[in-house]
Amino acid sequence: MAPALASCAFATLATFTQAAHAQSSVTLYGTVDTGLVYSTNQQTTQADGRTEGHSNWQLGGGNLVPSRWGLTGSEDIGGGTTVNFTLENSILTQNGALLQSGTLFNRNAWVGVANASYGTLTLGRQYDPFSDNMGAYASSNNWATLYGSHFGDVDNLNEAFNFNNSIKYVSPSFGGLTLGGLFSLGGVAGNFSQNRGWSLAANYTHGPLSLSAGYLQLRNPFQAALGGESGYIGDLSCANADASYCELQNAQKIDIYGAGGSYAFDKVTLALSYTHTRFSQSQYFASTAQPQGADISFDIAELNTMWQFSPALQFGFAYIFNDAHPDQGASTRIHQINLGAVYNLSKRTALYAVAIGQKSSGAGLGIDAAGGGTRNLAQIPNLVNSDTDKQLAVIAGIRHNF
Repeated sequence: MAPALASCAFATLATFTQAAHAQSSVTLYGTVDTGLVYSTNQQTTQADGRTEGHSNWQLGGGNLVPSRWGLTGSEDIGGGTTVNFTLENSILTQNGALLQSGTLFNRNAWVGVANASYGTLTLGRQYDPFSDNMGAYASSNNWATLYGSHFGDVDNLNEAFNFNNSIKYVSPSFGGLTLGGLFSLGGVAGNFSQNRGWSLAANYTHGPLSLSAGYLQLRNPFQAALGGESGYIGDLSCANADASYCELQNAQKIDIYGAGGSYAFDKVTLALSYTHTRFSQSQYFASTAQPQGADISFDIAELNTMWQFSPALQFGFAYIFNDAHPDQGASTRIHQINLGAVYNLSKRTALYAVAIGQKSSGAGLGIDAAGGGTRNLAQIPNLVNSDTDKQLAVIAGIRHNF
């Protein structure tokens, strides 16, 4: 009897297991993206302390979209509710390294529940709804590559950082209106506010029209999300000690708010976005007399035009204006033009070519190693800053989704 009972129990268990698996799915997915990058005027420091600008050829990875791989899955638990998870990591295709050392899933590591009537609740490491919504209007997230993002991605539209220890909720659509919010616990005993972050956003979609607005705050962003001094993963270069902008993001907190929208006219789509970013007590301006640093704000506007010339070929043009204004100094104006094309060889594979030019004017934010003042030093995102007020980059590559 025992063997028969065991066989019956095993068969029953197998039946339930098969039923459960029939309602579940797990998918391995990813993107491999790499290309050639040419840039002008990259600053180098000589033995005597002088700086010079030289052109550079390099292989870049994750250009059109980040190179990554991940696992995502869902289980239907009944009543219109599913349990979902995503684990996702960025990789550098030019050398196979992880984007952020010491992390296995630096982009996403979350689990949650979703219901068409009540919305989606997720917990873990994830991106905020403000950046999700507003990033859709930026040319760098559509066709201009990561080098075409806003200066240093200070407004996080390219999602230079995400949130650890976070709880995120996105509502169902109410006649095209969707609301979202995120709260990130700092996780520091005795100091509830340290490393704490939160975000609110709203998006309205109706036919060819899309509108978004929202707000984001993160305390101690350099340590909480950008890897700190030893593992900086942001867009601003820390490679050159004489003129690196990375300490701009080493601040007591960052506040970002913005609004944007897009409208599709047949084959042409126009997108506009505006963001205001403020770093409080940025250590970039710290000195012996002012060790706490100083505040700086960035007002950034972008016009992004996309032309779907054919089902396979898309052209893009974008103009980005950035007014950087330290509280204790004159403003610096950064002008940037993105121009590019994407050709889809198939549904999963695309070729792209992009040219980016940047010009900095006004007081200047770059440190003058010789004189101790400031200089206008252009810096196309994710490249070493220029030794002059101008910089040009040309990128060409291939992207494959799997």
